[in-house]
Amino acid sequence: MLASAIPSVQAHGFGPPARPRTAEATAAAASAFAVGTNVLNVGIGLGNRYAFGTGAGSSVSPALSASFERGILELGPGVLGVGAFVGYQGASFDIGSGFGKYKYTDIIVTLRGAFHYPVSEQFDAYGGLGLGIRRAGVSYEGTNAAFGATAVGATSAASGLFVGGRYFFSSAIGAFAELGYDQTYLKAGLSLKF
Repeated sequence: MLASAIPSVQAHGFGPPARPRTAEATAAAASAFAVGTNVLNVGIGLGNRYAFGTGAGSSVSPALSASFERGILELGPGVLGVGAFVGYQGASFDIGSGFGKYKYTDIIVTLRGAFHYPVSEQFDAYGGLGLGIRRAGVSYEGTNAAFGATAVGATSAASGLFVGGRYFFSSAIGAFAELGYDQTYLKAGLSLKF
């Protein structure tokens, strides 16, 4: 009886009327990646796509990568993010018999777009596409001029598909893993959200 006699604040024009939250708005609020979120990934890639040669003294380094992404648009239950990816990998191939060796550098730079699905406040699942360029550099160290003449690098278009996930241990620091087809088949490392 007393409760019905007290006029509500909203009935007298004080404050906006309460609006019910949609399921999509609730999911976006509980997501690890939202519109306006910035994430920097720094990682190591394994399973390179390119053959650099094998032999005694030959080696391929893990691929080092960095990517940046920003959430720009709510899209259905998730968020569209855009950003860039840079990867570097080095290798050497020993020709053998004292003929010297080739050294390779592989640099890839792409623009990326990804759809992020809101799993939880800590976990971000995503998949996307990257388009850009790849610079494959080759140099020769040795005394055979014929081998040196074949050490020619190339620049080409690069593309890749990827799926991944990020788990945030705190509001700003997490870990990520990606499977894909760009420079390497697997990447893993640290994520910084700001």
